[in-house]
Amino acid sequence: MEKTFRKKTITYFTDVAKKNKLLKYPCLAGMSVTLAFYYVGMHLLSNGKRYASMIFVAVFFMSSCSFSFAVFAERTGFTGAQEAYSAIVETSDVSLAVVEPVSPVVKEILEEGNVVSSEHDEDAETYTLDDLLEQHEHGHDTDTYEDYSGTEHVTGTGLSFDNTDWRLVLINKQHPIPDDYDFKLGTFTSGMRCDERVIEDLLLMMQAAKKDGLNLVVRSPYRTSDHQEDNFNDRIKSYMRQGLSYMDAYKATSRVITVPGCSEHEVGLALDITSDTFIPLLQGFADTEEGKWLEEHCHEYGFTLRYPSGKEYITGIEYEPWHFRYVGREAAAIMKAEELCLEEFWDKYL
Repeated sequence: MEKTFRKKTITYFTDVAKKNKLLKYPCLAGMSVTLAFYYVGMHLLSNGKRYASMIFVAVFFMSSCSFSFAVFAERTGFTGAQEAYSAIVETSDVSLAVVEPVSPVVKEILEEGNVVSSEHDEDAETYTLDDLLEQHEHGHDTDTYEDYSGTEHVTGTGLSFDNTDWRLVLINKQHPIPDDYDFKLGTFTSGMRCDERVIEDLLLMMQAAKKDGLNLVVRSPYRTSDHQEDNFNDRIKSYMRQGLSYMDAYKATSRVITVPGCSEHEVGLALDITSDTFIPLLQGFADTEEGKWLEEHCHEYGFTLRYPSGKEYITGIEYEPWHFRYVGREAAAIMKAEELCLEEFWDKYL
């Protein structure tokens, strides 16, 4: 068949060229293009299974990679794979989250001093308790908040939780923000925003700390998806300037900054909290009096330390002693008593 098609093609273009010498070179070009397409088509036909396997492997890798899937699905509209992947994750042990290994170079950068840290803006504004009380649009006075920190907290026995509860929504690299997730931002006049339903407990917690002589400072509250993406890309560029390849820089970044579309900051439930004497978001904050107070008392106000030390293999994020997530008082009390991160809480109670 090959010789027949080739012979017929050559004969056809040769006859046309002989009849009109002006068409000699156009016929030569046409014959070359026709034969080229023919041979490429025959090659693909004879190697179809091989190429199909390669495409399948590429699609599978993109849809199952813990660090790239959310962005891949969002930008390509590959919703079918996203639904299938979510179903696999949700029916398995959430504590077995996929955490990609990193190269020795990436590991060295992540462990070098306190450079780990940084799901935040270098120039982000900070807000003290006095700032927030003064700027709170509803004009609450500190005396109007009832402090429940002295009440007895249950340990989970007999309690049941609903996986549709907004306080417990699981957002991480394997579980991007649901398309139908809805919330209302509470705004302070200077621009700080977070889910309005957490404001009262946030102010109560900061007020309690102040009564103990500690001044907590909030920074990097609600963040738009575009803002999150800018932070993520800026960190990649920063690591590449240190000599990492793009892929290594991407992996290193996703260990300290959540992939856009998968950050709790984007739904106003996460807050970065330090103190007026220790502003940077560094792991050294854990050794300050404020860091110790928050780890000990945040659950009394419905917050949990989202990325604790020793749970990196589960959360996929390096230890962040400043990153607090609102989950509600009951769940927070259980997570504190049983030393659970949110993924483990889901695995056990939801």
